[in-house]
Amino acid sequence: MSKDRAPLFCRMNNYKPLQDASGSIKDEKDAQDLILEENKEVESLRNSSLVTGARKMRGAMERLDKLHMSAVLKLESALDRQRISRKIPPEAAPISLTCKMKAREKYQSDLWLEIEHLNKGLMQPDPSSSSLALFNTTTNAVAQCEADPVENVFEQDLKIKFYIGSGSTSPSSHSGDEADPVKITDSAHLPVHTPTIKRRDCHNRILFPAKNKTHRFFLTSFTAPTKCHQCTSLMVGLVRQGCSCDVCGFSCHTTCAEKAPRTCPVPLHQKKGTFCLDPQKGTGTAYEGHVWIPKKAGMKKGWQRALAVVCDFKLFLYHVDEEKGSKPSVVASHVIDLRDGAFSVSSVWPSDFIPVKRREMPRMFKVTASQLSAPSDRYSVAILADSENEKSEWVGALSELHEVLRKSHPRDRSVYALKEACDRRLPLIKTTQTAAIVDRKRIALGNEEGLFVVHVTIDEIVRVGDMKKIHQIELIPHGQMVAVISGRSRHVHLFPMSALDGQKADVHKLAETRGCQTMTSGTVCQGAHTCLCVARKSQVFCYELFQSQKMSHRKFRELQTPTNVQWMAICSEQLCVGFQSGFLRYPLRREGAPYRMLHAHDPTLSFIAHQPVDALCAVEVSSIEYLLCFKSIGIYTDSRGLRSRPTELMWPAAPTYCRYKAPYLSVYSENAVDVFDVNSTEWIQTIPLKKVRPLNSEGSLNILLLETVRLIYFRNKKTDGDELVFPGPSENPQEQMTRHVSGKRLSSSRVPRGKAKPSSGL
Repeated sequence: MSKDRAPLFCRMNNYKPLQDASGSIKDEKDAQDLILEENKEVESLRNSSLVTGARKMRGAMERLDKLHMSAVLKLESALDRQRISRKIPPEAAPISLTCKMKAREKYQSDLWLEIEHLNKGLMQPDPSSSSLALFNTTTNAVAQCEADPVENVFEQDLKIKFYIGSGSTSPSSHSGDEADPVKITDSAHLPVHTPTIKRRDCHNRILFPAKNKTHRFFLTSFTAPTKCHQCTSLMVGLVRQGCSCDVCGFSCHTTCAEKAPRTCPVPLHQKKGTFCLDPQKGTGTAYEGHVWIPKKAGMKKGWQRALAVVCDFKLFLYHVDEEKGSKPSVVASHVIDLRDGAFSVSSVWPSDFIPVKRREMPRMFKVTASQLSAPSDRYSVAILADSENEKSEWVGALSELHEVLRKSHPRDRSVYALKEACDRRLPLIKTTQTAAIVDRKRIALGNEEGLFVVHVTIDEIVRVGDMKKIHQIELIPHGQMVAVISGRSRHVHLFPMSALDGQKADVHKLAETRGCQTMTSGTVCQGAHTCLCVARKSQVFCYELFQSQKMSHRKFRELQTPTNVQWMAICSEQLCVGFQSGFLRYPLRREGAPYRMLHAHDPTLSFIAHQPVDALCAVEVSSIEYLLCFKSIGIYTDSRGLRSRPTELMWPAAPTYCRYKAPYLSVYSENAVDVFDVNSTEWIQTIPLKKVRPLNSEGSLNILLLETVRLIYFRNKKTDGDELVFPGPSENPQEQMTRHVSGKRLSSSRVPRGKAKPSSGL
């Protein structure tokens, strides 16, 4: 056997068998034989695990532990015999043998950790991590241990720090730029250091030193716009935008942590500059500075200081609160995409009719993007620079970037093209609260006056029933019914879908739904039964609907949620309910306890419960994965409620609503609608619409609450055909053919065009 492969204790410096004590030589030889057998066992385990994937590792580990304990007992017995023969007090035991024992334990723990890695498939057969490297490392440690006093050994142990990241099951040491996985800790639930780890069936505290100093990354919620030190892009989001090293302050995206330099602090030659744009990928920051933008109340009210950053071919504008030390807000007030087909940047001229002072105009420029495609409409943001030179620099930089982008011919990633659904001059649009697409030619609108059906291809409006103040419309096509929440008392009313055509029908009222907040419908038992679920505060009533000659219903379940219901939908025959800081799934086909969509024992999700946040919606990405959208962040979980992806969806601004139409999630904020692909987690489009609110559950119909209220339809460019057909606008909106239905028994009457005025609801 070669020297490198010999047992550890046979290679220790100045080692000689103890001749004075009877039986000690035999015990030490036996111990050495056991150590040799143990080393062979380790080597066989290592080789077998690389070949067979460590299928029988549990029994092998038990054999290894028995061999190790036998060797330790034999060595201790030899030491006791030596003490007795020489009559040496226990406190005067040889320091060298004690150090050897400590080194042996260190070596044994390293071997155990390597086997753990092999068992879990986390380590590749690399020569640098072989047993020879471990033997050499241990030999050096033993030599240092023998050369230093015992007091120095314990002093060094106290200085050793090993950091275990979130999700780590067994530690491994870093060395320079090795390709070990970077560990990121969620500072909300883990301590700063975890210096010890307990081995199974072993109560000793084992310390694992790191060879070189590396980053210690913690998930961080930045309170101001922060750029990634690795890719130089902005870390967009409201909370948990990225990770930061608590030693050197190196900050980056969680996805960039693997690419970051391992040495802490980062050497100067490896640091990236402030501006570093990758034109191929479209990532990085190209330009930034402070400007002025109009206040929320309008340009006539004055200017607001803002931080402008051109990043990822987008222009971000962040308000700066001068009362709080000129610190910019983490919430983006405006985001304009340079990839927009109508993007332009230009100076402001008197012909633009912008109400500004004459001395401010030479320092002003405007950035324009598309808003509506039919009719064509543009969205512009006026920006005021500190000087004319700065204005020229901004215009030049944005123009050059747009030219570079245009020459690269980027693909159009936008999903929605916006169209005006009906004539903005219709009076009933001004107070619209909810809407639904009945078919390609009709839209149902609910407002303060009642329920109306607008025919978008012909000049006709139908009023349905005498109900007032419609809060929500729910079309139930499988049951050929319509459910509405109406009146000041907010009751649920049911009537057949034929009533939308003006036919006579009865209205069915659900008496116990008084004061309800929201409702949703769906099918169970593979479409055999139609369900309607109604939420009232923290109660949910589940009804089965029947449609024969007479409409009827049966309440089959009543549910209680922890707090008030904030969102609700039926997914895969289960009722998903969102409330503050949580989501639950209730089975509808059978009785049973609900399933938590956020597992209480997943430490990476505990921050949601620690800081209560409103629930916006839940998206069924697949049969085993969900996206849970809160007001601060979006989280992916599996069917057990555990985190399924490390990536989180980041909102550029504080959201007010979320709507989903597979596979796109629309997130509404004060000044825009941001569209995300839930499968790839990409932020693919920003629609610059101020004060827009969704009217239906898919987000296809929206109301734009500006000086002129408009009904906007989001047309999906990725699908074939439109949900709505759009004719040209009417010349006179008052010349509409109107049919009015009144009373509980629905009836219709036809009024010729121009012979009578519209009903009171118009």
